Amino acid sequence: MPSRQLRILHVVATALGGDWLYQQATGLTRLGHIVQVVLPGRGALADHLLKAGIGVEIIPFKGKRLRDQPRIIAAELKLARFIRSFQPDIIHAHLFKAVLCCRLAAIGYPKALRVAQMPGMVHLYSPPFRWLDRWTLARDDLIIGSCRAIADRYRVMGARTVAVSYYGFDVRKFDPLTSGAGFRQEFGLADDTPTVGMVAHMYPTSMRAYRENGVKGHEVFLDAVPLILQRVPDARMFVVGDESVGNGDYRRRLEARAAALGLNGRVHFTGHRSDIASVMAGLDVAVNPSIQDSACGTMVEALLMRKGVVASNVGGLPDTVQDGETGLLVPPADPAALAAGVTELLTNPALRLEMGSRGRERCLRRFDIDTTVAELENIYRLALHTSKRARRARRGRPAT
Repeated sequence: MPSRQLRILHVVATALGGDWLYQQATGLTRLGHIVQVVLPGRGALADHLLKAGIGVEIIPFKGKRLRDQPRIIAAELKLARFIRSFQPDIIHAHLFKAVLCCRLAAIGYPKALRVAQMPGMVHLYSPPFRWLDRWTLARDDLIIGSCRAIADRYRVMGARTVAVSYYGFDVRKFDPLTSGAGFRQEFGLADDTPTVGMVAHMYPTSMRAYRENGVKGHEVFLDAVPLILQRVPDARMFVVGDESVGNGDYRRRLEARAAALGLNGRVHFTGHRSDIASVMAGLDVAVNPSIQDSACGTMVEALLMRKGVVASNVGGLPDTVQDGETGLLVPPADPAALAAGVTELLTNPALRLEMGSRGRERCLRRFDIDTTVAELENIYRLALHTSKRARRARRGRPAT
């Protein structure tokens, strides 16, 4: 007998980027489920989803200022009404603000399985957010960690049920035979010029834990560059990406830091790039010096391109980068350790190719979107069955 079609509502606290959500939603649709997505605003993500035939509802539930509260309350009521009208089997929230909104809005529709997927743990470094998360955690039937470290943290916090599900990728988009000549020529580099890149959004934050180093650790990378140049003086460095939110001040601070370190002409800030496969093809080593992270899509992409990778030993990065096997892990917020790892791979092309090749094979198995979506569907069905049994038991009926 074929499995029952599910009605799945995704609620996401971003209107920008979100390729991970697009891949998940379209993958579930290919499996025959009815998928609807709620976003806090219009943007490229909404356009991509609509083009793929997935319904999108705009509900502006995000805000920080006191004057935003009436709008947020109205958005919360609208979300509650939309949930009742859509009648989902599953409400799947992504990112912490969406999780909080769904924990409240779903009260009026108890039949749905309430799922929260946590792509990171940055919010837990804010005392008010940490308290809110703990206080409302019992509202969720299932917490999905996007890496093992997040899942383990929520088990300790007392989540009812916890699973691990990686955000998947269209791994076929990343061909290690892609030429990097175009990217190198853009910056006037010869084919044999050593290149190192950090591909990441810039995340400005006022959280005390990230005042010295931003969430992604751009400052750590810039501070490591002079140390790398001492060993590999002809190397060129790239900061790929830009602020996903903000007014550009954080990027300007990073550019000023590079200038103060005497790195003008040695570090290139490229801004946002959509040609990530070509960018990765032009790099020898990709770095991720994050202070906190999940399994990290850019590290997966780099390994799919068979590149050398150096990452912080935090969060979900060990799920992607196996130290000494598929890349190198270093302590977070340690420019000297990051520089040593990068230098080791820059000066040993055979080693980085060997590690990159092993990394590609592992990433093809672990992060392929078809695999991860099938696993997510299984997680849904198991959680639905378990939740049904628990509800029947609470009503004093036999669990069948």
